[in-house]
Order: sequence, then C-alpha cells, then structure tokens
Amino acid sequence: MMVEVYTKTKLQHLTEYMLAHMKSDVLENKIDAWQESATIQVDGEDRGNGGYVAAQWRYTAVISIEEFPHHKCDPRNIFALVSCWLSDCDSERYEYELGDPQVSVDVLSQEVADVAIEIEMMEPIELIPDLDGSITWRGQSYRVQTVPINYAEEAEVGNDSDDSAKRT
Repeated sequence: MMVEVYTKTKLQHLTEYMLAHMKSDVLENKIDAWQESATIQVDGEDRGNGGYVAAQWRYTAVISIEEFPHHKCDPRNIFALVSCWLSDCDSERYEYELGDPQVSVDVLSQEVADVAIEIEMMEPIELIPDLDGSITWRGQSYRVQTVPINYAEEAEVGNDSDDSAKRT
C-alpha cells in the first residue's frame, strides 16, 4: 500500500472540507483563507525511497467568513467542522505543540457577523529525487513532492527458536 501524494496544503484541505459540509448559501463567496506568520524550520529527515523532509513549514492559517448568518445557522457548526477536521487530518498537532484554534467574532447586525478563525499549522516540505528537479541538494536534483511511503499489507511471523532447540 502506498500513501496518496500530497498536493494541497492543510489549509486548502480544511477550507474545501468546510465548503463541502456547510450550506452553500451560507459560505458562497463569503469565505476566504490565507497564511500568516510563517517560519521554516530546517529538518533533513531521511524518509526512505530517496526522499527527505527539507523543512517543516509552520504558519498561522486564517479562515475568514464574512456576514455569517448566526441566527440561521448555529455557529457551533463551524467550530465543530474545524475541530473534527483537525482531529481526523492533523494528528501531529500535539507532537508539535500547536495551539488550539483562536476565534474572533465581529457582530455586524442582529442577522450577521464576521468570523475569523486562526489555527497554528505545521507541515513538511518534502523532496523526492528528480533528474529534472529545480532543487539541488547534497549534489542531487530534487523536486518538492510528498515522499512515497510503502507500507506492508501483510506480514508473516515465525518463531525460529523452536527450530534451533530441536537441532541441539
């Protein structure tokens, strides 16, 4: 079994997840997402298959929802979506000591409010060998892409100690 190639950022995945699960009229043309305050932490971890983690990319993801109709749609739905996605798709949060999402609400009227959610995120920048790659590192050419990781689909377990005991 091989892990799917990662082509989108976590923020892109989260935003698409929210759009797919909320009523289209609630978020249609009202949601925006961007990254702020990024740092790049040099890594170099060997991932096997010739690939490496060049760095860890840590940033604040901001999801902004304008004119959210808080009386028509319970705002807890937004918070539940973010929480569930983080639980399912960002399991390394505790390992990297990423903070809990921060929420700010600006009530515009009885019907609508602007909502901003800030989430600390961290994701690897991975390299795989590529003769035509645009990155030269340690004398070899690479391109940015998720390193394929092969997982065993089955295994055989044996006990060789029984055989050696019979021979003596």
